[in-house]
Amino acid sequence: VTAAETPLAQALGEGLARSWQVQLTACADVAAQLPFSRCELAADDRTRELVQGIDSIVQVVLAPAGIALAEQIESLVRGTYNLFTAAAAAGVRRAVLVSSLEVMSGYDDVYQVAEDWQPRPPADSAALAEYLAECVGREFARQRKLEVVVLRIGKVVLAESVAGQAFDPWWVDQRDVVQAVSLALGAQRISSPGNAEGWAVFHILSDSPRARFPVNKAQAGLGYQPHYRW
Repeated sequence: VTAAETPLAQALGEGLARSWQVQLTACADVAAQLPFSRCELAADDRTRELVQGIDSIVQVVLAPAGIALAEQIESLVRGTYNLFTAAAAAGVRRAVLVSSLEVMSGYDDVYQVAEDWQPRPPADSAALAEYLAECVGREFARQRKLEVVVLRIGKVVLAESVAGQAFDPWWVDQRDVVQAVSLALGAQRISSPGNAEGWAVFHILSDSPRARFPVNKAQAGLGYQPHYRW
C-alpha cells in the first residue's frame, strides 16, 4: 500500500491486514504499526525490490495538497509508471489504483455520472494528475501486463465525525473505502461492462439517494455494500 504518510493509506493497511500480509511504503519515513519500506517509486533497484514476492498493489494516487500541479503530475504519473513497470516484471497479479471522483467534477450536478463517461478534470486542478495516473494504469491493463482496478472515491470522512453537519453529496466513509479496496483485491475476475477484461473502474461513495454519483456498478461488479449513509 503506497502513500503511507496519509491517514487513508494507514487505514487501508490496518483494514487489509485482517486478511492479507500488508506492507506500507512512502517516499519518506513514517511511523507505522505495519511493516514499512521507504521507497520513492523511482525507476531503480529500490522499487524493483519493493515488489518482489508481492501479489497485489494498492497505489493511492490522491494528489497531495500544497504543491504545484506540475509536481503533482510528476510524482503521481511517473511514480505509477515506475511502480507498475516493476510490478509487471515481478509477476504481480493486480493493482488497485485509488483515485478521486474529482476527475468527474467537470459535469453539472444535474447529471448522474457513470463510470463509462469521459473524465473531465479541471485543467488546473490536482484531479488532472490523478486522471493521468489512471491513464497509466489503463495502458498496463490494455497490454495485459497487470490487472488494474480503479476506485474513484469521494470525500473520505468518518460518519460519527460529521454527525449533525449538513449533508455533503461527496461523502464516503473511510471504512467503506477499505471495504471496496478489499473487494477489489479479492475478486476472482476483474471486468466491468464496456471495459476489456483486466481493467475496471468503479465509483465508491455512499449509496444515499442524495449522493453525487451512483455506486450501482460497484455493487454489481464488486459486491460493494456501503454500510454508512446519510
